[in-house]
Amino acid sequence: MKKIKVLIVDDERPLAELIRINFDPAKFEARACYSGRDALKEAGSDRPDLILLDVTMGDMSGWEVLTLLKADPKTAAVPVIMCTALDGPEDIEQSFRRGAQSYIIKPIDFPKLMQKLSAILDLERLLE
Repeated sequence: MKKIKVLIVDDERPLAELIRINFDPAKFEARACYSGRDALKEAGSDRPDLILLDVTMGDMSGWEVLTLLKADPKTAAVPVIMCTALDGPEDIEQSFRRGAQSYIIKPIDFPKLMQKLSAILDLERLLE
């Protein structure tokens, strides 16, 4: 069985690593990037099946990263779940407007994240 590649993007290293180690290594290949620029390079060179993306980061916002991912033919179809502490309706709306498939507010409830991830990946398989 092919492992699902998940790219976690968060400038808070301890949080990114905590999320990463919660993925079952038998089913997932979870990698972490700590900046928007690194995430764009990583996603372009080794296309993930799904990206978890923080909004508030130092070098560029997650929204900027999302816009660039969706503009690149290599990564445009990769589903993105925004994972952020921003909980305003305008933040959620902006994420969906820029192409996010889902939105999770920190602190992350891992079982809820896994439900969203499974639903998105199941839908992606149906659309292939």
